[in-house]
Parts: sequence; structure tokens; C-alpha cells
Amino acid sequence: MGSPSCPDPLDLQVRRVVRRVLSDQDRDPYSVTSGCFDRRHWAWKLADLPNAVLQCNVHPLALLLTEPGGQFSGNPALQWSVAAGLRYARRIQRRDGSFDQAFPRERSVGATAFLLHALLEAFRCIGSGMDAGVRREVEEGLRRAAEFLCRHEETHGHIANHLAGAALALLVSAEHFGEARYRRRSDALLEKILAHQSPEGWFLEYEGADPGYQTLCLHYLAQIYERTRDGRLGESLGGAVEFLAHFIHPDGSFAGEYGSRRTAVFYPGGLALLGREFPLAAAITRAMRRAIEAGHTVTLSDVDAENTPPLLSNYVLALRADPGAGDRSLPPLPCERPAVRRDFPQAGLYVHGTERYYAVVGASAGGVLKVFAKREPRILWDDGGYFGQLASGAFVTSQATLRGRPCAVGEREVEMTGAFYAPIRLVPSPARFLLLRTLCLTVMRSRRITEMLKRRLVGLLVTRRRRYQMTLRRRVRFEATAVVLEDELSKSPSLRVAWLECGRGFVAMHMASAQYLEGRQLDRNPDAAVFRVDVGRLNAEQHLAIQIRIEEAHA
Repeated sequence: MGSPSCPDPLDLQVRRVVRRVLSDQDRDPYSVTSGCFDRRHWAWKLADLPNAVLQCNVHPLALLLTEPGGQFSGNPALQWSVAAGLRYARRIQRRDGSFDQAFPRERSVGATAFLLHALLEAFRCIGSGMDAGVRREVEEGLRRAAEFLCRHEETHGHIANHLAGAALALLVSAEHFGEARYRRRSDALLEKILAHQSPEGWFLEYEGADPGYQTLCLHYLAQIYERTRDGRLGESLGGAVEFLAHFIHPDGSFAGEYGSRRTAVFYPGGLALLGREFPLAAAITRAMRRAIEAGHTVTLSDVDAENTPPLLSNYVLALRADPGAGDRSLPPLPCERPAVRRDFPQAGLYVHGTERYYAVVGASAGGVLKVFAKREPRILWDDGGYFGQLASGAFVTSQATLRGRPCAVGEREVEMTGAFYAPIRLVPSPARFLLLRTLCLTVMRSRRITEMLKRRLVGLLVTRRRRYQMTLRRRVRFEATAVVLEDELSKSPSLRVAWLECGRGFVAMHMASAQYLEGRQLDRNPDAAVFRVDVGRLNAEQHLAIQIRIEEAHA
């Protein structure tokens, strides 16, 4: 970490966010919610149950508490907060060892996995100083959580970062409790992750590859690798790093709408650990650390309370890992090379770069396209696809994740075809909350019914596909100095389009971890590059050809 005379910018962010985290915690020792980190529950009283995952904050706080010579080392107030957080987590834990995150009786496998690892690591840091009775009670809760993870798994989708979190939690539990069964379950979960890894290097997140969440997945897998030195896992991580390197952009931003979950948050901890062994991981760490320091990507200061615990843990781990990449020779990232072409057909992602620009095509997401200037790094074209409205009032979009979407790839072009769909625009309402809470207090006493409801919610918010008789054929041509977009829109005569446009970044599905502000978004007019379709002609002819040339303006 940085010295007092020259503080590390990441360290400064950690210190600021620690203050915010402690402000979010109920630190009143006489309160019925003492130790709770969900301020909306205990202070504002706007949430009818605490989000248990926020108790994961005890982990980074405990790491800082035990940092030799650190600012927070041995701090008694911080130690009290960690202990209170552990006690409160035990109070809200269900009898079967699980925890709720989104609604009562959820019994979330993912939440339990993340909490088990965070709580256990915090307990290992400060448990010896706790009252013997409290220590036994907390430890019993940790064992129950491990037992729950041995008996249950998520059924609403394959989410690699959740599986990796569970595998790490059980591995640490096996070390702590000396229970071989926990290790076997950890190995089985790891095997499931690796079995679903694409030969292209990406791990499955619901319906495809998501570079943002892959960095969080690597946070957990890198720690497993550090403990086990498993050769197969090491080979897997090398491929994962190679894949991720292509989604660092010249302007310091990272990933985004072309991923299966549309996220742009970079979690640095795992890659910093891997940087000790993999030079490309060290190169990614160095580049993204500079982007974080400059505010050119989503940072710890930008995220909300729900994403603070994992990102804060990542920052603390990255500061500790220190791959020593500052001055040593490292391989260039793809966006730093004078020319690059890399196709990931299984992911539906295509990367092309010249001396003048760097472009990423998200064919699997319906033709998402990002183009960046390289000489003066900035985004030239930030396009989530088409979005518009029919005369009937219904909204339509070309952005939808479909792996296996028809796609033709040439030496200097990518062409894809896809339909238009209804965007997912559901938001909470009093009636919907009343229905959900009624179900939670009645039929959802059954775990089977709870899992059925979660699968239904994922369908409504993430994977639902309501198709319209309207198609987009998008051809992206890569010239030496420009990217040329050639779109053909076709529709049924029965559809009347009120308005339709492209050239904006947007997200057409539910994803709470998407759409955080990146620093450079404030440097450009969001309306400047928008292309508005001539809907009068489209309605009259049912077909419209569009060409857009994207290049850096000449000085």
C-alpha cells in the first residue's frame, strides 16, 4: 500500500469506502439490528428484510484490521464492527444454514456461498478474541452454511462466479473444520465450472460469456489455485486470462453491453494474484490499475452498497498481491498492438484493431458494436443495437443474447442476422411486491416452490424472448482507418414503427450490476452519435438499407 507521503490511489479509495461501509452499519450496541450493514433496513426502514450479502463487508474490514503496519491495523472500533457483523449474520441465518438476499425464505445458494467465505475468513482473523460462547455460536453457523452448500445447488441457471464462490468457500471450510466432505464438494463444483468452460477461455454466465463477471469468477478461482496449485485449473486460468485481455479498451474502459450480463465492472483481485505467474495477467492488472486511478473505468467509489463488499475485497487483495508489474517488461495487450484480429465464435464476440481504432462486435448480443480511437484514446461509437417504439406503443430492440446466432465471418468483416424483441422493462410496484411477499409467507415455505419461482423470475428479467416480425441484418466492415456499418432493416407490413434509433449504449434486460458510470462518459454528449432511422420510408417500403462510417476525425 502507498506510503503516507505518496498514498496509493487504490488505497485512498479503500480508505474512503471503509468510512462509507461503517456508516452503513448499525453500530449501536443496544439496537435490535446491531451489526447490520443494510442501512435501508435498519435506518431508513424501507426494506422489510436485510440483504444478508451485505454482511460480506466483514471480510475486507477484517483483512484491513490484520494488515501489519496498516492504517487500520488493530483498530478496536473496526474490530468491534467486524465482530458485530459476524454476530448479526448468525442471527439472520436460517436453520438450514442458508441466507436470504432478495426476498424472505429465498435460501439463496449464491448468497450463502459468498457469505460463508467472507464470514469464515473474517472469523479466522478475529475469532480468537471473541467471547467463547459467541465464538462457538458463530462457528456453528459457519458449519451449517457449509452443510447447506453440500446439499443444495442453484437450479435457475449456470452462473460460473457463484459456483466459483461456493467452491472457494467449501475449500476454506475444509481447511478450517478438517472435513474431507467439504473438499470433495468443492472439487465437484470446480469440475462443473471447468466442464462448462469454452475452449475460447470464457466461463458460462447464464447464456454466454460476460467479461465483467469473469473477472469476479477469477477472484475466487485464483485463490483456489493459490491453495491447490492444481495443474488443470492453472491451464484453465491461462485461457481465461487470454480471453479477458481482448476486452480492455484503449480508453481504459472495460467490457460492457456485448457481454451476456452486460457488465463493465473490473474486479482486480484475482488477476493481481495471477500476475505473479501469468505475464498477461500482470499486463491487464497494470493497465486497469492505471484506468482505475484515472477514473476511466468503473471504480470502487462508483458502485452501490450491493457491489461494494466483493469489489472492496478485490481492491484489498490487489493491494496485497502487488504483482510487481510497474516497470518490468510485459506483453502488450491486444488494444496496444498495431493490428489484431481475434474471433470468439462460441461467445459471439469478434475483435478487430488497426493502428487507428479498436473494435469489438457482440454478435451474440444482437450486433452490439464499440469502436475506440487509438491515437487519442476515446470511444467513437458506443452502440447497443437498435431501440425503438411501434405505433401500438410497444417497445422493440435488436439487443438480445442468443448464442449460435447466424453469423458469417470474413477476413475483414462480420455479418450477423437477428430478430427484434421486446426489451425487458419490468420494475417493482406495490402490487407485485404484495404478491411476492404473500408467496414468501405461504407457499414458499417449500424450497422446491422457491426454486420454481426463481426460475420464473430469471425468465421474466433475463432470458425472456418475445419476438416481433422485424429483423436486422448487420454487416461490420473493417477498413484501415474506419469501421463501416451496413445495416438492413426488414419488417412485416402489419408493424408500424413510430421511431427507431441506434448509436447509444443501453441495456435491454435486467442486470443490477450493469450501467455504472465510467469517468469518460462525462466527456461526451450521449446524443452526439445517435442515428435516427427514416421510419416513414421503412413503413412505406418494409425494408431499409443504412450505411454508417465510423472513423476518427482528421486533424
